Amino acid sequence: MDPLRFVRQLPALFDDFPASAEPRDPRFAEVLEAVPGLARVNNLALLNLAASLLEPGESYVEIGTFHGTSLIAAMLGNDGDFVGLDDFSFGDGDRGELERNLEAFELANRAAILEGDAFELVPAGALGERQVGVYYYDNGHEYEQQLEGLRMIEPYLASRALLIVDDSDWERVGAATAAYLASQSRARLLLQLDGADRGSPAWWEGVQILAWGA
Repeated sequence: MDPLRFVRQLPALFDDFPASAEPRDPRFAEVLEAVPGLARVNNLALLNLAASLLEPGESYVEIGTFHGTSLIAAMLGNDGDFVGLDDFSFGDGDRGELERNLEAFELANRAAILEGDAFELVPAGALGERQVGVYYYDNGHEYEQQLEGLRMIEPYLASRALLIVDDSDWERVGAATAAYLASQSRARLLLQLDGADRGSPAWWEGVQILAWGA
């Protein structure tokens, strides 16, 4: 994954980046209508672009898949290895619902679903030999969870990768990301998109893009 290529291509998805309320591509509104989730269409378009730039042999991994909104959006029109990990304990999370949603978009056989506690599964080797080119973290957002959520994926990251952090408007999320960046010289903040708490509801609760190894 070339993080700089991602940054160059992202603005072209919108008429007026980052102010646009929606991307040019209508597919992501269709996904959000069919599978309501904790995101906006702009976030979904961003994930799709990131996944489209995976290099051969790389994987897209997301922690916190819920009903599948983000995973479906990332996979639309893209080839590659996709992994969603969730313990389905949040709200009305349900693996059966996730699988039905994937089936509705004809994606059921293209994603690996790992069920359980991410903080146990990932360190224990659940991702196998995967090289992660895009990592999307939308799981527990307490400070320590957020920090560990970034640290635990490091052994699996490709030589260059994107780390995408959701809900970055929240103080504890931003603080954890800042602490991570201060302690990890291989990662840097590539892009920050403010969300609803900072006057930009089109980006949900904000998103931060970190570049690894670039």
